[in-house]
Amino acid sequence: MLSDAITVGALAAALERRFPAASAEPWDRVGLLVGDPDTLVRGVLVTLDATAEAVGRAQEAGANVLATHHPPFLDMPRSIRAGSGPAGTLEAALRLGVAVIALHTNLDRSPEGAQALSILLGLDVVEPLEAGTEDVSFVVTYAPAAAADTLREAMAAAGAGLLGPYAGCAYVSDGAGYFTPDAAARPAVPASSDGIPEVRIEMVAPRASARAVLEAARVAHPYEEPVIVAIDGVRARGTARLGRVCTWREGATVGVLAAHVARTLGVSVRVWGDRNREAVRIAVANGSAGSLVDRAASLADVLVAGEVRYHDALGATAAGLAVIEAGHDMTEWPLVDVLARAVFEAAPGVNVSRESALPGWWTMEDGR
Repeated sequence: MLSDAITVGALAAALERRFPAASAEPWDRVGLLVGDPDTLVRGVLVTLDATAEAVGRAQEAGANVLATHHPPFLDMPRSIRAGSGPAGTLEAALRLGVAVIALHTNLDRSPEGAQALSILLGLDVVEPLEAGTEDVSFVVTYAPAAAADTLREAMAAAGAGLLGPYAGCAYVSDGAGYFTPDAAARPAVPASSDGIPEVRIEMVAPRASARAVLEAARVAHPYEEPVIVAIDGVRARGTARLGRVCTWREGATVGVLAAHVARTLGVSVRVWGDRNREAVRIAVANGSAGSLVDRAASLADVLVAGEVRYHDALGATAAGLAVIEAGHDMTEWPLVDVLARAVFEAAPGVNVSRESALPGWWTMEDGR
């Protein structure tokens, strides 16, 4: 095996470490969705959409991995057969031996992904746009101090302790444990009326990883009857947040900004609101921005996004927020650059190709 060879599974794991699935929406499908994780990667095609046609282009280019932003499906098809849509994508991938890896809302929320559109537009990023919370589990156990490092490492390996760019995050405090063993018990340390010195170890984990973390802690624990519990809770979102709030040229208006977005992305944009309004603070959200409209209205003068629903746009303009819609796909192609760079860094010895941005729609203004 060449020193720079990497398996499909190892590539998917490297991308998962960079864009943790825990930051994806619960309804999303991310990670390795099709393919054999033990197969060596011969080449990777990076693009926006996981379609049967994209699978074919990957195979023609000599790539056996298709890495995309959009997954081939959100709801698993009832059958897998040749044709269009998700079922056709899966059939083509299986028939041609092309693995499919998708990084969707976890890429959207990553600091790299969340600011990609803002950077392409030449805006100055001020702060994240999204607020709110994420569901987590707090995994807690009690053990002798000598076992603390082993337990923390085991729990971290199972998925606990990841907080944005920080790994192995834990809180450890001193205390005393009390117990009375019966005749059949085999305690790791003798009981004492004064208590046994112990440490309490707390680590945050994605709820989906809580059971794995519990089992890892149980295996690594020196006690035959350890107390290891997972408590469901919520955590204020950290660096993994959708969208950005930005500034731009002093004195720029919504109309000037809209023209700049159109030129930069090469599309005809749709604008809601007063074209002459000054665009001092600009909220930017790639793709669909429905969940961010209210937040944008409280922080910015104008929202640049892929699209918003009609009634969301009405509500935004009523609240004084102008909206510039540039198309879901064209606002997300900058994330393909982010993904391609991540793939290249994870597999430097592999041929990685990235498809160019091309809108999947047109307007009469485009003269087509």
